[in-house]
Amino acid sequence: MKQKFYITSPIYYASGAPHIGHAFTTVYADVISRYKREAGFDVLFLTGMDEHGSKIAQKAQDAKKTPQEFVDELAEKYLDLWKKLQIKNDDFIRTTSERHKKGVKEFVEKLYQSGDIYSGDYEGLYCVGCENFILEKDLANGFCPDHLQKPETIKEKNYFFNLKKYLPQIKEKIISKELEIFPESRKNESLNIIDMDISDFSITRERVKWGIPFPYDEKQTIYVWVEALMNYVSALDFPDSEKFNKFWPADAHIIGAEINKFHTIFWPALLISVNLPLPKKIFIHGLFTVNGQKMSKTLGNAINPIDLINKFGSDATRYLLLSQFSALEHGDIKESEFAVKYNADLANGVGNLFERIFSMFLKYGDNKKIKAEIFDLEIKKALDENFKNYDSYINDFKLFEALKEVFYFVRYLDKYINEKSPWVLHKENGSSAELDKILSDLVLAVEKIIELFEPFMPAKMEESKDFVDKLKSGLLNTENKLSLFPRI
Repeated sequence: MKQKFYITSPIYYASGAPHIGHAFTTVYADVISRYKREAGFDVLFLTGMDEHGSKIAQKAQDAKKTPQEFVDELAEKYLDLWKKLQIKNDDFIRTTSERHKKGVKEFVEKLYQSGDIYSGDYEGLYCVGCENFILEKDLANGFCPDHLQKPETIKEKNYFFNLKKYLPQIKEKIISKELEIFPESRKNESLNIIDMDISDFSITRERVKWGIPFPYDEKQTIYVWVEALMNYVSALDFPDSEKFNKFWPADAHIIGAEINKFHTIFWPALLISVNLPLPKKIFIHGLFTVNGQKMSKTLGNAINPIDLINKFGSDATRYLLLSQFSALEHGDIKESEFAVKYNADLANGVGNLFERIFSMFLKYGDNKKIKAEIFDLEIKKALDENFKNYDSYINDFKLFEALKEVFYFVRYLDKYINEKSPWVLHKENGSSAELDKILSDLVLAVEKIIELFEPFMPAKMEESKDFVDKLKSGLLNTENKLSLFPRI
């Protein structure tokens, strides 16, 4: 029986078309899920959309649409992008779906029965753009620093969740790694938030009508942030389905640093309250700026991933998103570096290596003499070390570092080719046992590189595998070329 692996991206807030940040996180989760599938796991990869809240209602009104029409159109844009990016998700949860509403109702009823929900009055500053309350000390000249608008002063009746009750327990679970948060910097961030003695949080809103009704007060809807977190179990048909019993708890939540608090503190507290096991791992990638500035519509520097796909292709876009900096820390994406990196790493790097090796084999090699395994002990040693590091990095969700490992081996093979100079051997001796061994080893080494790159660039590596299979079968000649990444 296969071991299960349940991995999730965040569900993305349906306030506008998907941008490069959404693409980054989803590709990140997709690479991990593909690797786990290839390793023999029974994988469930979930992504989706968060579609409720006052901001969505306002956006729909501005567009002269109903909220449902507005989010339906956006859902198609997300699904279209995931298709173009070759995202192999198993499910796409929408918070306006009946299955989500049903799961949320079941979850909230369990929270209520646990005694952790109480009513009270709340007065404070609320940013519609954030769909969140904001403290005065966090304002910039009276404005929300993220949305550049003044928050509203709100006083209303809410129902609250007793978060304080669970803070000591959550802290202990984080420290003991029962709830594993990484990298370490994000884990420390979570612990610091807990030590700040954060207050209980609202679980309902009185004034927001575009949301899921609160079962115990018809004037209230469930706070958008709270019900959005429940997507991870509502997608499994919580609470008593075979799917839920099989896949919960999640093996990995992949999120960005801006939603750390909700996933590492609020979500565990809600789960403990209803007596559910916690996610095993939460990987929190750093945030990125674009050309040194925070990405925003106001600045006009948001990068449309469709534009990248149209220019570089789907596989190269996936690679370029993950290869500019390590996700363990915050980073900066330099738009001008995309073409430079594409040409250096893909066109002149892996693409050129594959072309060199296949061309030499077709000129000098014999498909009948490709061995079952690599002959050269030095190549074997380099590959074994490379794969060991690569496997460790991917299982720790360090994709930037895993990619670097593959390129170490790409450069090693380039150096090996130059040292062995198959063209010189052929010129001096014609066909020979030594030349056959070198060319056989090079083709087999390319197969290993294809295997390592496949989760990152699935279509191009499938094309490469097909070329190798035909080459081995003697179906190709010197006129056949494999041009993976033409120079831009």
